[in-house]
Amino acid sequence: MTRRLPGTSPTAPASPLEVDDLLREILLRLPPQPSSLPRASAVCTRWRGLVTDPSFLRTFRVHHRKKPPLLGFIEHGYMGIEFTPILDPPDRIPPERFDLGPCSRGTEVLHCRHGLILLIDLAWKEVVVCDPIAREQRHVAIPPVLRRYHLNGVVLCSASDEQGNLHRSSPFKFKVVLVGMYKKDLMACVYSSEAGVWGDLITRTAPSDLFADRVPGIVIGNALYWLSFSDRIVEFDLDEHNLAVIEGPPITCDFHDGSSETRAAAVLIKLIVSIW
Repeated sequence: MTRRLPGTSPTAPASPLEVDDLLREILLRLPPQPSSLPRASAVCTRWRGLVTDPSFLRTFRVHHRKKPPLLGFIEHGYMGIEFTPILDPPDRIPPERFDLGPCSRGTEVLHCRHGLILLIDLAWKEVVVCDPIAREQRHVAIPPVLRRYHLNGVVLCSASDEQGNLHRSSPFKFKVVLVGMYKKDLMACVYSSEAGVWGDLITRTAPSDLFADRVPGIVIGNALYWLSFSDRIVEFDLDEHNLAVIEGPPITCDFHDGSSETRAAAVLIKLIVSIW
């Protein structure tokens, strides 16, 4: 049995907020809204030091990588490509915060993923990969041999999944996969920012009505998919660099529309649902 010395009192346990490791775990579970960490950093100097630490920021991003907040969307406006925020204050991001600058004009959006935006200029001479958060841009010339194709593409972050696919934890690394159709030739080509060059041109014959050059690409596992004007789907294997055409579900030209008391309407055209 332990006896306390006269005149002493038991040591009170430290508050969880006084232990850095415990406080870090609490802050890690803040919602991933834009205002969460700035508000926490305003509490005191100690909190500011914790939430601005690079290792904490990496862990925070990985912790929330499966359900990141939707900040807004990119659209073609009267002045070019614009960012439209959808969150309410204090989480609302000003449109000018994600201004793409001069490259927002004379370009089209091909794809968005991992916080990156893939643009192609209207002359099809280059693609531009933009990181609007870090305000970085990379211009990549399209090889002349590819410019005769009706092009589409996807941008992918090169960071490891162990880092939550967050390229901001490493240098600006990415891959661009361009696919295209010219007459009956279907092609794919991959650009790696780490190598700084385009890979070999991958081609195969395909029906001339196969490829839709403005249908967004879809990433599933280690493969990319594009719907076509027909009932076929273009598939590109990222591991094997293999280009294939697979059978898709039947396509119907019928459409159905509807409305509701919420003044929203929906139209189903082929496999695309448009809501406004």
